[in-house]
Amino acid sequence: MHHSILYFISYFVLGLIMGGFIVYTMMNRKQKALKKQYEKTSIGADDSELRVKTLENKVKTLEAALEKSLKNNLK
Repeated sequence: MHHSILYFISYFVLGLIMGGFIVYTMMNRKQKALKKQYEKTSIGADDSELRVKTLENKVKTLEAALEKSLKNNLK
């Protein structure tokens, strides 16, 4: 009877260790997946910012050209 309690405790502790390892592995995989997703989102945001700046510069150039054209037509 004394040995069966020892076996039970040993297997219980082994189960906890294995379960903890499995949970750790799953969390690590999820963390890596979220990190990849964040990096993709971050790169997309950088691209969007660059596109906005490019469009703003184009608008400024067109506004300047329009003003110049209007001044030349008024003279």
